[in-house]
Amino acid sequence: MNMQNTLKYKGLILLAAVIGFTGCRKIFDLPEEKDYLSPRADYTTKIFNWRLGRTTVNQYVFNPDGSNFPMTFEIRNARFGDGKDANDMFAPKPVLVWTGEYTGYETSLAQIEAKRKIENHPMVEIRGNGDVVFWNSATRDLIKPLDSAQKRFAQDYRFFDVKVTNSGGSKIIKDLRVDPLIDIPYWPDNDYNDITGKPRTDGPSSRTLTYNYASVSGLKGPNNQPIENNTSNPSAGLVRVYFRKFTDDPNGHRLRIKFLDKDSVAMNPGLFNETKWMNQVHGFNEAGTELGYVLNSQYVEYNVAYPIPLIRLPTRYTSGGLQGAGENAHLEFVYSRTGFGGVRETGIVAQDFKIYEKGDWEIVFHFKFVNPKFENE
Repeated sequence: MNMQNTLKYKGLILLAAVIGFTGCRKIFDLPEEKDYLSPRADYTTKIFNWRLGRTTVNQYVFNPDGSNFPMTFEIRNARFGDGKDANDMFAPKPVLVWTGEYTGYETSLAQIEAKRKIENHPMVEIRGNGDVVFWNSATRDLIKPLDSAQKRFAQDYRFFDVKVTNSGGSKIIKDLRVDPLIDIPYWPDNDYNDITGKPRTDGPSSRTLTYNYASVSGLKGPNNQPIENNTSNPSAGLVRVYFRKFTDDPNGHRLRIKFLDKDSVAMNPGLFNETKWMNQVHGFNEAGTELGYVLNSQYVEYNVAYPIPLIRLPTRYTSGGLQGAGENAHLEFVYSRTGFGGVRETGIVAQDFKIYEKGDWEIVFHFKFVNPKFENE
């Protein structure tokens, strides 16, 4: 009983002290406690090499150095190197923002679009944790990309400052730099000149084009020679890959896959007789109402949502499947034939890829010099 009385007595003393301290704070007009803002809070990355036309989130680039959140981040003094105003990169533009969880199991185009909505965001913005976001709404028609390193001048660079504030005070972090690079709408992009946006050649004065090449295995030509995709020996067969838009009956949601023989004549995709067409792309039938595709003698076509892949998530449509990283989409076309001695031979044409820009795209696989042999022996 004495122990209980002692504890109660101590508790009353503590409560009285708290009340008394609070009262003293009000009586003597003492300042409220404030958050801490470190004088060493800073951005660890101050040069942002952003590719126009792609949403890029630079995470963990702000070091608070023990400062307390919440903080506000205010962009100030946007300028070019010569002092000219550069606030154009902070203009609000409509972008698609995820409001639901994409799973890769959506069964219609409408299900995907129901998980996104259009919002207006500045093309460059800073989140409440200091992350810097560059939205895909920034394209070359709105922001001029930098030219090659040999042609860059001080006035070409874009700078801005950031005012960081919490209840403990504020500080200004100066001279964050933006280097906008020309938009490249797809990957792989070995065939794309990332300075001019035109087809890439072997050199500035060269007319020899460079290309993307598919991954191949088990393919054989008419004389049963292997098709190796060896650029140093074109006679062994090359399978080029072209990414390009098409304009017939556009709706902005189509992805078409074509195969061309050495005479640039369309091949029937059905020749790839063991291809799992439903696993190539998260695509839908012509109406977009169910998983599916259109297959004819000229091409196979899917109704899709862009970009591809939609997010970084392992699905059956990405490289490595559910065990992969989910970073790249993956195509794999397979056929089998009976070779000499009754041996079953399998040929595979594969390609990892990304498409960043919405539109009606086709991916073309071109057997440039040697046609693959599909017939049985």
